[in-house]
Amino acid sequence: MSTVALRIALSAWLVALQLFVAASAGAAGQLVDDSGTLPYDAMFRLTWRTPAPHVGAADNALIGTTQLRVHLNVAPWLRHSGRIYLVLPVQPPGDLLVSWTTQGHLMPGTLRPGSRALVYAGRITTPYLEDQVLLSIALDAARLQQLTRVNFHFEIDED
Repeated sequence: MSTVALRIALSAWLVALQLFVAASAGAAGQLVDDSGTLPYDAMFRLTWRTPAPHVGAADNALIGTTQLRVHLNVAPWLRHSGRIYLVLPVQPPGDLLVSWTTQGHLMPGTLRPGSRALVYAGRITTPYLEDQVLLSIALDAARLQQLTRVNFHFEIDED
């Protein structure tokens, strides 16, 4: 392959790589204002899944639930279509399972740290999306070193 052909091939590859990086950056979604969600700083009362766990037992899971009033400000996307996700970033205590049920405006689901789950898809027809959500968390007690906060947020991808 000649030097000119190599430069053209390399240039085409770099352009393709830049387009891929730009498309990937846009795939993360835009942050949705969920500051109206109550209780915003929910304290979970964790209990053992089994009545009397023992050291080395197969089930050292702690579970907890809380009721949330989810209030999402989606006014910037009014009259547009999109997909809204609940996002659980990677965070201590590591492996935990979050699941929720809803009253029907948002979709129920399950997720683990480092992932996101679809909670709404369709046209945004009101400036706010609201729902009552029963949020449940399960985690391995062996990984829980201290009181920890579970952070999550909502993102939207426009169609």
